[in-house]
Amino acid sequence: MNKRIAILADIHANLTALEAVISDMRSQNISSVMLLGDLVNYGPRPDQVIRAIKSFDWPVLVNIWGNHEYSLFEGNFERFATDRGRAVLNYTKGIISGGTWDYLRGMKKEGFEEVSAGSVSFLCIHGTLEDPYWGKFSMNMLDDERFLKYDYVLTAHSHIPHYIEQFFQCDNPAFRNKKRTVFINPGSVGQPRNHCPQAQYGLLDLDTGEYVHRCVEYDIAAEQSLFNDKIDVFYKERLSKGI
Repeated sequence: MNKRIAILADIHANLTALEAVISDMRSQNISSVMLLGDLVNYGPRPDQVIRAIKSFDWPVLVNIWGNHEYSLFEGNFERFATDRGRAVLNYTKGIISGGTWDYLRGMKKEGFEEVSAGSVSFLCIHGTLEDPYWGKFSMNMLDDERFLKYDYVLTAHSHIPHYIEQFFQCDNPAFRNKKRTVFINPGSVGQPRNHCPQAQYGLLDLDTGEYVHRCVEYDIAAEQSLFNDKIDVFYKERLSKGI
């Protein structure tokens, strides 16, 4: 049985990028999908993105809130760093349809989830353990022994991809008293910030352990043409540079 999981995060209402990723996924023999939050906001088409997700050909194993879903429902704008961030959230709140509200309401609200795929264990967090919605995972968190029990720790929010293997001390002579935990951030589908403007996601093969970071070309100019003057031009222009 094929066990290839697509890991998507930070789509941010960018339908053109998501459609390119979906097309790429169809060529990659995917078995299931994990969604790590921030499906909406910043981009102009939240309803269309949710409809595309609802039409996936694959089961969704994980679907957690990010800070943008949390803020839409809780009305907490305090942690947005800029006025433009607060303004675009208000705009998004005004254009989302009832069906999209229902879908977002049905996601995992805590911002994290523990799941298993066969014998493989995952911890999925939008942010960090201490701050599941807004925390930014950093390298000084790798040796936290709370992660020892997981095979994979998946995070998002930074829009910057990473793949790191960490080895913890444990009582397991068969593996020389080491336990491996792999930390993955798949980057952002709709608003990457690693100076690569392509739509990005992760592909994990549970049979082989192979992980591939996928970068998919999409029509950035077409997506940018859909922005209106109610969304700060910053969010439109940054798509061209991946910043």
